[in-house]
Amino acid sequence: MASLYSDLSQLTALRFHVKHRRLVRQQKLISQKGGAHQAVRKGRGMSFSEVREYQPGDDVRHIDWKVTARQQKAHTKVFTEELEKPVMVLCEQTPVMFFASQVRFKSVQALNLATALGWITLHQGDRIGGWSFNHQTHTFVPAKHQHRSLMRFVQQTQTLQQSLSAPGLQDPHAWTRQLEAISPSLRPGTRLILIGHLLNQPDGFFARLRLLKKHHQLDLIHVYDPLEQQLPHNGMLTVTDGHTQNRLNSASEAVQQAWQSGFHQAWSNLHSHCQRLHLPLLAINTQDDPVTALQQTGMIR
Repeated sequence: MASLYSDLSQLTALRFHVKHRRLVRQQKLISQKGGAHQAVRKGRGMSFSEVREYQPGDDVRHIDWKVTARQQKAHTKVFTEELEKPVMVLCEQTPVMFFASQVRFKSVQALNLATALGWITLHQGDRIGGWSFNHQTHTFVPAKHQHRSLMRFVQQTQTLQQSLSAPGLQDPHAWTRQLEAISPSLRPGTRLILIGHLLNQPDGFFARLRLLKKHHQLDLIHVYDPLEQQLPHNGMLTVTDGHTQNRLNSASEAVQQAWQSGFHQAWSNLHSHCQRLHLPLLAINTQDDPVTALQQTGMIR
């Protein structure tokens, strides 16, 4: 029997199962000193460090003209970039995720994956934050290198999850709205990991991904139940989306093919869009152990 909601003790225990795991596709750190990843770089959007005399090769855009005029020598601003990688997990908890045929609900698996990635992020010395949403509201925890920040995200997502009581139709614009809403809160260079039901997205969703990709690294994880991919051969079945019911003859080869074709067409469309945008796309089902699945799909090592 699948559990309706996530268990906090199990989510907390995930930290011990991923202690030696690491996220892949991370940018290499330029330098590391005492556990704090810092690199001296000259550029915009970085933390100001000091003003010093201009040296050949310095970016002329960062000359401090006030100090230069006062000292009668060219001076430039030096910036430091914090290379402790911010990671933001976006976790869907809408009614379309409140579905399970066995083992666990899609909403539960999504939070399992988000939490596991959160612990891994902290273990490798990076900052973790989270944005979760259901059909009513959303919650946001800024990226910090703190266990309590991750646990606050987990608990807030649990609260959203527990408002789900019945499966429902997909809101085709839910993800697009959330991506638009989170954009102003993201620092350049943030790694965004989208986890949820990502099939059948509108053009606006991919347009938003294209914009985000200019300043952030994105990974997409589609969570699905095996029943969405293939019907069991159990004769007449009653299928509901939470609003309407349909009777399907699962013994019919035509019904089986139509069911599978619907899933594969939606997946192929999503996959094609992600390929064009050069974005990694993973699929994890509700039966898989979350840590094993992340490793097998190449998300962690």
